[in-house]
Amino acid sequence: MKHDEGGGPDASVEDTPSAAVLAGEGGCAALDLPAMEAEELIRAGADWVWETDADLRFSWLSAGYREITGIDPADVLGRFRFDFLNSDERSGGPAAQHLDDLQARRPFRDFVYALKGARSDCGWISVTGFPRFDDTGCFLGYRGTARNITRIVQALDESDDRADGDTATMAVGANIGHMMSALNVMSDAFCYYDAQDRLRLFNAAMVAMYRGLEDVIQPGLAFAELVDEGLRRGIWNTGGMPAAQWREAVLSTRLARSQAPIMIRFADGRTIMHRDLPSDAGGTVGICTDITELENQRSALDAANRQSEYLLSDLQRTIDSLDLGVVLLGANLNAEIINKAFYVIWNLEPDSVAVGSPFRALMDINRHNGIYDVADGEWEAYVASRTAEIRAGDVAPREFARADGKTMVYSVTALSGGKRLVSYFDVTEMKKRERSLHESMRQIELFRHVLDELPVAANIKAADLTVEYVNKAWCALTGFTPEQAVGRTDRELFGVGEADGFSADDAGVVTSGSVVETEEAVTHLDGTLRQLMTRKSRVVAGDGTVHVCGSSTDITDIKRREALLRESLRENEVFRGLIDNVPVAIYAKKEDLKLTYVNKGWCDLTGFSKDFAIGRTDVDIFGADGELLAEADRAVFASGELREIEETVTSPDGSLRHQVARKGAFTASDGSLYLIGSTVDVTEQKRREGQLREAERRAVLADRAKSEFLANMSHEIRTPMNGVLGMAELLARTELDSKQKTFTDIIVKSGNALLTIINDILDFSKIDAGELVLDPAPFNLPEAIEDVATLLSTRAKEKDLELIVRLAPDLNETYVGDVGRIRQIVTNLVGNAIKFTEAGHVLVEAVADGDGGLRIAVTDTGIGIPADKRDLVFEKFSQVDASSTRRHEGTGLGLAITSRLVEMMGGSIGVDSAEGKGSTFWFTLRLPFAERLSEPKWVPVDVTGARILVVDDNPVNRAILLEQMASWRFDACAASSGAEGLEVLQAVSRLGLAVDCLVLDYQMPGMSGLDMARAIRATTAFAQTPIVMLTSVDQSLGTAAVRDLLIDAQLTKPARSSLLLETLVTTIQRSRHRRGTVAPEPRPVAAPAAEAKLSEPDASPSAALQSPSAVHRVDILVAEDNEVNQLVFTQILSETGMTFQIVGNGRLAVEAVRDGRPRMVLMDVSMPEMNGMEATGAIRALEAERGGHTPIIGVTAHALKGDRERCLEAGMDDYLPKPISPKALQEKIARWAGIVAGRQDQAASG
Repeated sequence: MKHDEGGGPDASVEDTPSAAVLAGEGGCAALDLPAMEAEELIRAGADWVWETDADLRFSWLSAGYREITGIDPADVLGRFRFDFLNSDERSGGPAAQHLDDLQARRPFRDFVYALKGARSDCGWISVTGFPRFDDTGCFLGYRGTARNITRIVQALDESDDRADGDTATMAVGANIGHMMSALNVMSDAFCYYDAQDRLRLFNAAMVAMYRGLEDVIQPGLAFAELVDEGLRRGIWNTGGMPAAQWREAVLSTRLARSQAPIMIRFADGRTIMHRDLPSDAGGTVGICTDITELENQRSALDAANRQSEYLLSDLQRTIDSLDLGVVLLGANLNAEIINKAFYVIWNLEPDSVAVGSPFRALMDINRHNGIYDVADGEWEAYVASRTAEIRAGDVAPREFARADGKTMVYSVTALSGGKRLVSYFDVTEMKKRERSLHESMRQIELFRHVLDELPVAANIKAADLTVEYVNKAWCALTGFTPEQAVGRTDRELFGVGEADGFSADDAGVVTSGSVVETEEAVTHLDGTLRQLMTRKSRVVAGDGTVHVCGSSTDITDIKRREALLRESLRENEVFRGLIDNVPVAIYAKKEDLKLTYVNKGWCDLTGFSKDFAIGRTDVDIFGADGELLAEADRAVFASGELREIEETVTSPDGSLRHQVARKGAFTASDGSLYLIGSTVDVTEQKRREGQLREAERRAVLADRAKSEFLANMSHEIRTPMNGVLGMAELLARTELDSKQKTFTDIIVKSGNALLTIINDILDFSKIDAGELVLDPAPFNLPEAIEDVATLLSTRAKEKDLELIVRLAPDLNETYVGDVGRIRQIVTNLVGNAIKFTEAGHVLVEAVADGDGGLRIAVTDTGIGIPADKRDLVFEKFSQVDASSTRRHEGTGLGLAITSRLVEMMGGSIGVDSAEGKGSTFWFTLRLPFAERLSEPKWVPVDVTGARILVVDDNPVNRAILLEQMASWRFDACAASSGAEGLEVLQAVSRLGLAVDCLVLDYQMPGMSGLDMARAIRATTAFAQTPIVMLTSVDQSLGTAAVRDLLIDAQLTKPARSSLLLETLVTTIQRSRHRRGTVAPEPRPVAAPAAEAKLSEPDASPSAALQSPSAVHRVDILVAEDNEVNQLVFTQILSETGMTFQIVGNGRLAVEAVRDGRPRMVLMDVSMPEMNGMEATGAIRALEAERGGHTPIIGVTAHALKGDRERCLEAGMDDYLPKPISPKALQEKIARWAGIVAGRQDQAASG
């Protein structure tokens, strides 16, 4: 319970009778009183409540103020408290003391003064107040209560006739104040009744003590009225006496003016001791003391005493009812309590050993009675040890045997005050029962062991058919443990259906007592079904309880054997009929080689009847042929092994019959030995095997001829094709009219188409013959896919198709696989998609599953595939329909080869398509991850003027290759053999020069290309020379040869000129990077005469850009980070005759512009370190410092609207989208070359 500063309890205002007064009725302002203070004020018996501020000016008055004083609160609020004291009172001692209390912020109680301006019936008031402070301790003012005590003052005034005037009144008021202060300090209630028995004075304790009568206790109240009002309100506890009788008894006692204390009991349980003292004036002074707690303690003590007496009596009876002999010994070991059982156990009479006897006397009497088996000379020592043991304290229960044959359990318990509780328990009978129980348990355990070892499932059930016992065999049959089975019924164990049969038999046994034998099926917990032969009988135990004893034998195997026997008999009949009808000769012979059985097939084969054959040997039946047959039979009997023998027998018509006999030894169930044989006529099979061998020989010869033909055709066709394509490309470079140009294009396209067909046929032939071997090696998958897309981008551009590549963000870069074949698969699928798509896009997408699993899909928006044709697309030489065949050329082998390659790699391939909407060809592979390829990145540079050595025994090939090298501005020469090529290398080495690349034919007479490569790698002077090997499809080098001889590249003849150029440029640049060789300063190279004739000076970008100037070190600067795109730029710019430099990012581009001052910049937009936009800004800032303006053409792969505007806003002069078209690039260069040339002319003329 909480308390406020004044010490009052924290109670709710709403729970108090004067809550309405405190709520601000009658127009006065409401006061926010805490509940604890409100209760304190109400308990003070206030007529009204007041409050002041810190200056002791009234700030609030409760509603009762106007009603009791007759003063308007408005006239009081805001005025000093002392304004309402008479002037004489202010200077008096009580007022001065009261002012000191206020200034010291002390609480005060019952300050009495005359209220100035009040009604006549409210002239005197008593005030009590408490100081108020906030949370910081700052004084806020006072809050308190006031009571009208005018009637009390008047009563005292009437008894003092000598008092007159204001001075007397002031004295009375002061006296009353002192007296009330003293009385209110009392905790006992005080009251004074006059001679008419009316209440004149009372203190606060009386109001608090007579709870429920606070509003009644007022001056002038008659004692009888107090008693009556208390009865009416139920305040008094009449102790069951009628109210009138109780009232009469109380008033009679008061009239007798007895001074003896009387007890007044309240209905709420309180008890007050009331004492009346008569006064000289005939009145009565009453003193009341609350003795409720004292009465409660006295009642509790009386109850405790009664309970102790009850407990003592119950304890004595309880101890006497025990079978345990108990004696309570005092600290001197004299008996204080002895129960009845003690006398019985020790065969003593109660009067022989009484309470108070020493424990030694008990022992002496028991010794006299022959209880102790202790010699006389040892008795004293025995008694001393026993008493010492008892004095020592607790003794754990232990057995001891008495001399009379009984067994006792003896213990000692130490109690307080040195007392000891000694107890004895006779366990003689218990010991006998234990021995009997042990014997019974031993026998039960023996019987249980016997039952558990029986191979019969035994169980015992109670009359309600709950299981009481099961043995091990029963548990093994059912799968239940004893703990699971005991206490449960068959229904609970086996389910309703199966248990109903058991329960019906059990109930019949319980009722009739008859023995039942029956077959039952029980399901094991593992689901297996067991067949049981069960015997059930009733047993009545010694206590009359009825039990059902059951024993079951597992007959599952017997039942199974019975079923097998029946099935065997049936099968014998079936097999006999079957054997007789199979077209195979089947027979059986005994050890004497006589036939005991032959089937119809034997009869049909030999031509002899069954009756004739049984009991005869083969010699008897077949004569000389039979001797050979019998010899084989004897070998089978001797070895006991199954043998297969080819036999030749002469038929009755004289023809030879070839047959195969399978013979083996068989032991019957009775131990007798038989030969079981079967013979098949293979005469026709032998004839067909001969024919098959001849056909196989011819097929091998034909296959070898086909392989040799394909190999020869590959070489023979490629050699002239190389000449045709090479010459056609050279012819295209000459000055031709439109008709000649058309014929030349047809020759090139037809030759390439024929080359594709030849490659497809050779690939498929190799796959079909199982000669194609995969060549796995680490490779970069994204790079391989992007290479394919770059190579096919021109074909897509020609059809105005969007070629899109999507590589999943989580796709691993490096795998181990045959990268060449994977490129071939992707190329076939993308090429097909472009071929059959007229508008829209082709999407190449690669995703991974994180565990080496890949899914590569090619989606197009082409013509689609009808549902009924999808299964045919992967078949060789298949086309979707005739119209497609007419519109789209092809052998129909591409997808078949692709499918076979995917299968060889352990993957799968498929197609999803909707006719008219497009197709998605996909394949999945599972390739192992490889470590990231560590080949360093290198920045391509111009390789114009590189030294190339061509080694080829075919003069046409040499001529074509030399012309191609010259057209590409390489410094090339040729050798006709490997030996001549080595001589050239040695001569170059002696001059201190080096060959930049060797183009070497694989198939040459004498020293092959492979032999020459070995010789080069073995010669230190030129061992590092890069080698590009030209092979036929069927002569492709394996990874091992490429790795061991460090072959830089391998191309299949005839190599397309663009592919050969790309390979040479890449090989030379990579070699220079490895060796750290600084490329020669870019310089213009004169075009061949044939090309010079085709050039027009006014349209040539090289002519415009190649004006001599010491300022420009390079014509064109290319900023491109992608290696494949760098190769594309290299191929295209190499054809222009201009010098160029390629850098890998924007930062290098800015440095190249600052140092080399190129005439033009091709700037990729997306690059690492510094992108194209940032690089352009840096170049423009550089030019702002030193002057000049270099044209910058932005190159971007984005195809979004606004790309051109963003490039121009960044400071670029023009825009070129990817993929790069050679024609578009050359036109763009020519346009800006003309602009640059114009600027130069203006500068020169100006």
